[in-house]
Amino acid sequence: MQLSELRKELQFNTELVQLIETLKNIAAAQYHVMEKEKERFDRFMDAFSEFFRVVRLVDVDDPLVRVMTDVLGIVVITSDSGFMGGLNQGVIRRAQAEADRHGSDRTAYVVVGDKGCGTFEDNEVEFTGFGGINQETIYEQALAVKDHIVKEVLAQRMGKVIIVYPRPLSFSAQTIETINLLPCAELFDEEAESEVTQHLGHKGFMADARKIIVESTLSDMLEYLSGVWVTSKLFEVFEDSKLAEFSARAMHLEGSGQTLEKDRAKLEHKCFKAAHELIDKGMRESFASRGKTKRRRSAA
Repeated sequence: MQLSELRKELQFNTELVQLIETLKNIAAAQYHVMEKEKERFDRFMDAFSEFFRVVRLVDVDDPLVRVMTDVLGIVVITSDSGFMGGLNQGVIRRAQAEADRHGSDRTAYVVVGDKGCGTFEDNEVEFTGFGGINQETIYEQALAVKDHIVKEVLAQRMGKVIIVYPRPLSFSAQTIETINLLPCAELFDEEAESEVTQHLGHKGFMADARKIIVESTLSDMLEYLSGVWVTSKLFEVFEDSKLAEFSARAMHLEGSGQTLEKDRAKLEHKCFKAAHELIDKGMRESFASRGKTKRRRSAA
């Protein structure tokens, strides 16, 4: 390869390394900013959990607190961003494993993310799709997915609903998580281990459902509380997915940057070698030319 070509390739490599370093730093900054915001979920649950103490609703015969059909709903959270290092594929494989374990013919998919939807389309698997997670509209997207899930559960087209999504363990590690979303009977049960009892500490209920007068029906109360909880859980899961996305992107870019750095070192060595070979060739040609001139003068 010519020296000029090697120098062009070295310059391209150097600029690409700088670009990757910039993208990695952006992903890292986005991760740390969003990580600090997660504290608000604990504050929300501290306040919201008190509503579950008003009345014991765990015995209400409703699809939101007990499974009414054997169709498993699987919410699959994928990312539309690049440089993910196979994170989406891991989420989809876990969702498919859950479906195989339950029975693919008794599974209903809800897919969040255009790339995930594309994969399910390519595999000719039926699903209900939603667009990729946008940081500016996470709450609105959580509401839209919640409305669909709750409608399907109340219509008994879904029984149990789970979420499969990427969750960050730390800035440098992610895992694929599977959590139960509906039915959510444990939220209304003082003896069950749930997020509500974790925040309340098994305080018990203020009244028994048979001894109070309420303006709304118990089913309406249950549907409202369940809907708010599902929305908040989806909101939290969406943000965890974005955190995992930023984390995975930063780590993938870090690995790519290290590979390019090694390539740049090799190119620098090739440039150095080619430049010296060119110098040596010039010196040889110069000495050869001088030798010819001397011989011509001697002959004359």
